[in-house]
Amino acid sequence: MKNLIYKTILLGTVMCVSACVELEQINPNFQTEESFWKTKQDFYQGLIGAYDHLQNDEMYSGKIQQTFNLLSDEGFTGELGEPLNLATFTSDMNNEFLTSLWYDFYTLIARSYEVIERGENSNVTGLQGMIGEAKFLVAFAYYHLINAYGDGIAYVDGIQVASDRPRKAEPGEMWAFTEALLNEAIPVLPTSYSTSDFGRATRGAAQSLLAKVFMQQGDYAAAEPILKQIVESGYVLNADYEANFTEELTTGNKEVVFQVNFVHNGPQEETDNAWYFRINTPGPSSIGIWADQLASEFSIRSYLVEADMDGNPDPRMNASIFTEYTDKTLYGQTWAWWEANTSEIVTGASFYKFNENEAVLDEINNGTGYVQWKNGGKDMIIIRYADILLLYAEALNENGKTSEAHEYVNEVRARSNMNDLEVTAGRELNQAEFGEQIKHERLVELCGEYLRFFDLKRWGEYGPKVAEDFTVPATGDVIARDPIFENFRIDQDELFPIPLDELDLNPNLLPQNPGW
Repeated sequence: MKNLIYKTILLGTVMCVSACVELEQINPNFQTEESFWKTKQDFYQGLIGAYDHLQNDEMYSGKIQQTFNLLSDEGFTGELGEPLNLATFTSDMNNEFLTSLWYDFYTLIARSYEVIERGENSNVTGLQGMIGEAKFLVAFAYYHLINAYGDGIAYVDGIQVASDRPRKAEPGEMWAFTEALLNEAIPVLPTSYSTSDFGRATRGAAQSLLAKVFMQQGDYAAAEPILKQIVESGYVLNADYEANFTEELTTGNKEVVFQVNFVHNGPQEETDNAWYFRINTPGPSSIGIWADQLASEFSIRSYLVEADMDGNPDPRMNASIFTEYTDKTLYGQTWAWWEANTSEIVTGASFYKFNENEAVLDEINNGTGYVQWKNGGKDMIIIRYADILLLYAEALNENGKTSEAHEYVNEVRARSNMNDLEVTAGRELNQAEFGEQIKHERLVELCGEYLRFFDLKRWGEYGPKVAEDFTVPATGDVIARDPIFENFRIDQDELFPIPLDELDLNPNLLPQNPGW
């Protein structure tokens, strides 16, 4: 699928949003829905249309990462208006960051159900795997919708027509439905694909998402055996941490469990976003300045509490953020140059991970000096094996197996030349200490990968508690948190508001989420 570039083709008409605001015709030359879904290749093209939506500029071309990073303790912004309102918990219900995820994830659900429903009612053979992929994509969408909007969202379990008005789900119903979709998908999904199809949902991706679904509900007992299966299934950590975030190691990356593919330097006339230039950090003045996503001071301080085995700073910082403590260059310029020539790095750091540094620098040195909007190409890893190892350690600890849990944290730390946890601490941590330590371990390993929002929710800490200082059990260091979460509006900011036009069109979705 890397070579097919996730084209949006031949999907006929599908619903854009759950409340049926409008019908979206994907291909203007399309004849009729009934004349299309006749061969296995037709379903494959329809499935590519579902995957394609993940590349949308409202999705993994940058907006999803920006939304969840700004709502966590890892990120901040140098922009004004809606990004700043999002990051400071001063948004009103019309903030586009709070509404766009609803429409985009329900679009993904709609496109996926075109494959599921038509496939299950088709005489075409050999569709089970593709139907399983589409069910994974629906579950993936619901995982994000539930975490963002709560479980009182629109219950959509098939193709929608303009007259449909989906009902509001009952408490717990969407979690159960998501689990069911994944349990149906797992047995029919392959463990891997050919190189040309790298990036499609595998059995490991579906198992990982199912484990995350259980963990977000606090069901660590159910998550543990699933995570164990993934750990024993053949995934490995790359020897080089930074290799996960370069264009050179994308197809065939054995640490990838699921990713969204982007292709380097695609033709500019393309209307999809397969080559979106994902600029989330400041850029040289010759091509303009952006500061959409900046790393928080808390992120910087978290990397500085522990040196590696050679006495050097945690090497993951160098690959994750651009700051005075790292030796990277951003678009050919050192930190000292940026500090002397621009005030745009307002918090002292910007995210470096997944940044299109090479594409920008090449254009500056060899091109026009202006980077085309879709001239990037780094793949966006959504689930990687290090995340799974840390989740497994967390589940083991929650299930009273703290000694065993140390092994999997140490595996992640060893890749980055960090001492074993018990060496740093001088002893094995107890269960309560380990539970706190995992919060630190996930930050320094996964910083800027948009997972922190979900972590904070799972730990029951998404709220004013995040403004409190954090103690790292293994070192005893107390890290000052950023005070922004003091603005958190209790009984409001826990959930995004359901978009107003959805409620206007579909009163079945009332009541609105609390506080909005």
